[in-house]
Amino acid sequence: MKRKIFIEFIFLILLGALTSLSLPPLNYIIVNFFTLSLFYIFLQKKFDLYKNKKIFFLYGWLFGFGYFVSNLYWISISLTFDENFNFLIPFTIIFLPGYLAIFYGLVAYLFAILKPKKNLSSFFIFSLIFGIIEFIRGSILSGFPWNLIAYSFSNQLEILNITSIIGTYSFNLFCISLFISPSIFILRDNKKDISVCLIFLITTVSFYLIGSQNLEKFNKELT
Repeated sequence: MKRKIFIEFIFLILLGALTSLSLPPLNYIIVNFFTLSLFYIFLQKKFDLYKNKKIFFLYGWLFGFGYFVSNLYWISISLTFDENFNFLIPFTIIFLPGYLAIFYGLVAYLFAILKPKKNLSSFFIFSLIFGIIEFIRGSILSGFPWNLIAYSFSNQLEILNITSIIGTYSFNLFCISLFISPSIFILRDNKKDISVCLIFLITTVSFYLIGSQNLEKFNKELT
């Protein structure tokens, strides 16, 4: 039993760390479709096993810790250039990612509390909770909006162009939903659920086309 729990903890940390591969400078966007969907499916499969939902906070925290500890490492490296800041290195390596992971812990915990029975409703509620918590993370205590899921598209200016219309956090909510959408296909209650995946795909293509037109128009005005 203890070995199984240990493996689950390592699995969640690893999922979070792999999600970082989608961020600059690598921008392996495809990774998010696997890691975020697996994280969501993992939570779904655990609902019937635990009456005490506090364990879900730990699940979310572990995923978040793996995510932030693997994409904020550069802060500790920057502190090595001045010996006077060496005492801050443990803080940036452990405590800062641990603090930010609390928000992801809240995502999983609130999802466990509010989760409906139907798969599709569950999907939208999880995405909404995730998006709202990310907004809070970017606003509370002067905010720490680094490494939002939406930053995975930082190399796709055509798609990022849509943020000028819907805003960064609305786009971040869309990205979360998009990356988790494959889980709908796996956990679907009926064939109609698959249409949601198609809607997100079509919407993404629409964002790209709109952004391409806007960028082309902008470049023409420059010339």
